[in-house]
Amino acid sequence: MDNSPNSPYDNEGFSALDIPTTAALKYVRETAALAARRESANRAAARVSPEAARTLLVVDASCDLPSAWLASRNVAVVPVTIAIGSEQLIDDGNEPERLNFAQHLADPERRRSPTLAIAPARPVQVRDFLQTWMTPLIDNVVQISFAATRSSMYLSSLAASQSLMLIHNKVRRSLGASGPLRAWVIDSFTGLAGMGVLASHAVLLRDSGVPAADIATQLEDFRKQVRTLMVPDDIGFLYRSLQAKAASGENLPRWKAWLASALNLKPILVAERGSGGMLTRVNGFNAACERAFAITAHHVALGLSTPTVCVSIAGPIDALRDLPAFAALSSECKRQKIELIITPMSMVGCINLGPRAISVAFASVRFHGG
Repeated sequence: MDNSPNSPYDNEGFSALDIPTTAALKYVRETAALAARRESANRAAARVSPEAARTLLVVDASCDLPSAWLASRNVAVVPVTIAIGSEQLIDDGNEPERLNFAQHLADPERRRSPTLAIAPARPVQVRDFLQTWMTPLIDNVVQISFAATRSSMYLSSLAASQSLMLIHNKVRRSLGASGPLRAWVIDSFTGLAGMGVLASHAVLLRDSGVPAADIATQLEDFRKQVRTLMVPDDIGFLYRSLQAKAASGENLPRWKAWLASALNLKPILVAERGSGGMLTRVNGFNAACERAFAITAHHVALGLSTPTVCVSIAGPIDALRDLPAFAALSSECKRQKIELIITPMSMVGCINLGPRAISVAFASVRFHGG
């Protein structure tokens, strides 16, 4: 994402209603070269039909899906900036960089750092990134954002999409497009692997020919069925994350965090329907991961709302292979013809849950934690 302050379009005023048509046209034309190169690369990789390609699907980098999976399905990923003191890292979905970040967090010095933070993207940054994907073919943009209760990304994306529509709808006719550009921003109600399940379902709808407006409507209902289970290993990261959100009513007393660590009790957290909480506590991290995978396998056997299970880990993927319950989950997914997608956890997830943490998500109308 371009953070240059020298761009003539890098200000909120450029999204105003009274932007001159000539300025809008210049903006679109000056950024067209990037979009053309993107279109050429994606045409070779993407499996989508020409009609489906008229709808651009967008997620942000808090979505836990493999970069190759996203690229092959022509899904744009808005980068997320991570601040570590004076240093800034960009998470754009690159798996080796995510793995390196998780390993850095495992360092005791990094673990104690009080300056670890997620830097929210400004609307103009999101809009300018989206513009690099705006080929003449695209008529619709459907963007899925990290839960609005956890991040400002949803509001930034709303403002960005409004600006993008204002600009394009001033100039589309002069560029040969007959209809208006339309855009929707969906609050995922979740994040991490849960966003992966929602995005996978959106791809399934788009590639089966569902119109963009119907995709947005269906996602707003479907998101209520997505269940994201998370297991942190280092409770300190979870404590710091909740303390940062204490003003919104969330809190974890320090003594509870200390006691949980002393007794080696690991929580299984669940995010669903825009809220989150603790499902249960289990003695030992591996045992907690086993329970989370066993719960997921149980719901796979019962039947899911979409044929996808997403798993992410803040560390090497090979670590999952040592867990018998993960092998059982994999086998159950094969029996039920469910796609099991495994990927390194996003940097956002690593900051909130810490190194080694796992996230597993699925969609079910009959969820229970048994």
